[in-house]
Amino acid sequence: MNQILSMGEEPKKRENEVVVEKTKKAPVQNEVINRANSTSNKADIGKIIKIFCISIILFGLILIGESVYALVSNSGEKGEDNVQINAERMGKETVITVQTEQYPVKEFTYKWNDGEPVTIDGNGTLKLETIIQIPNGNNILRMTVTDYYGNKKNFHKQYLYDSSDVNKPTIEIAINGTKLNIKAIDDVQMSYITYSWNDEEATRIEAEGDNLQEINTDIEVPDGQSKLSIIAVDKEGNRETRTENVIGDTKPSFSLSKDGLKIILNASDDQGISKISMTIDDETRDSGDEPINQKEVSVTWEVTSGTHTISVSVTNVNGLTSTGTVTADI
Repeated sequence: MNQILSMGEEPKKRENEVVVEKTKKAPVQNEVINRANSTSNKADIGKIIKIFCISIILFGLILIGESVYALVSNSGEKGEDNVQINAERMGKETVITVQTEQYPVKEFTYKWNDGEPVTIDGNGTLKLETIIQIPNGNNILRMTVTDYYGNKKNFHKQYLYDSSDVNKPTIEIAINGTKLNIKAIDDVQMSYITYSWNDEEATRIEAEGDNLQEINTDIEVPDGQSKLSIIAVDKEGNRETRTENVIGDTKPSFSLSKDGLKIILNASDDQGISKISMTIDDETRDSGDEPINQKEVSVTWEVTSGTHTISVSVTNVNGLTSTGTVTADI
């Protein structure tokens, strides 16, 4: 019974032998087929590996390409800067000031109405200032600011200007004793002048009185070297400017004394003495061409007894000179 059951029971099939058992080929044929299948399986595995590797390479190239594109794109994409532009009218001119916060100005372009544009190089600065002449009539000034990343901002401003007075005032300065005189003259009528020392707060003087074509004033000069800035504006807003370096100084001082047969000259200056010259009777002595550059200088000259005429000249480093002549009995 056990044998019959054993023979009648269907043999268990191994999964890798399913194909062989279905074909029921001869042993030699089976070996050939197994080898062929094994070779085929290896080839398929190789193809799969190659395809997988190619896929990995292609995927990597795509990622690299996208990364490079992102870098290039991001390097060119810059947010727009907060550009501020101010136009201050001065008679027949307008002063344009362009100010950016972080991106340098590449160029500033302007044109009147639909005329030819004028381009000004920004030179990579964050602030640009230019003066534009205003034509007569009703005109629109169109402006474009471009930064170094290609961002552009457009502005426009309307100007109404109709005047026959197109001449700027003239500014004259002169020394008036220990002060400096400023005179501003216009062919029609002055409005005001301002002056300031070393870019500090300006002082304003209005045109007044019977002669409105001229403003004339004397001002105090500070000690040492200073920069004087003057602006003169007429009634039509035409403006003239002038800047000068001014030295505020007093003349050097000196004194003469005697000690026996000696004449003693003492000279001093808070800025420094450059040259001394002394003449006694017909003989002259001086310090030469080389500047002394000392704040106090003493000179002794031995003479004979009698009456002598003494002349002195002392010049300081700023070119101011003190002179004097005395008669002394020795």
